[in-house]
Amino acid sequence: MSDDDWTWKFRAPAKRTYDDLDAHGQNRITDKLDEIVNDQWRTPDDYLEPLTGVPYSKLRIGQFRLGADCDRATKTLDVYTIENRGSAYKPGDD
Repeated sequence: MSDDDWTWKFRAPAKRTYDDLDAHGQNRITDKLDEIVNDQWRTPDDYLEPLTGVPYSKLRIGQFRLGADCDRATKTLDVYTIENRGSAYKPGDD
């Protein structure tokens, strides 16, 4: 792994949700996270969309909405939450 390599990891709430998903959902999420951290043209935070009222941003992966944030010091994309698109949005979300 070089100094320019990014990685990703699930925080506890996201890991619990991920473990409850079917294999297709799990593969879709991990494949896209791998693609994001290995993109040679964009950094992971280029994929994130800001949200109001929460300390992280939104990452869209198919029907899933992930709450995520980039730690530039460790070059890690931290995934905090995983929700289905229909239940992810609450009033006030941008």
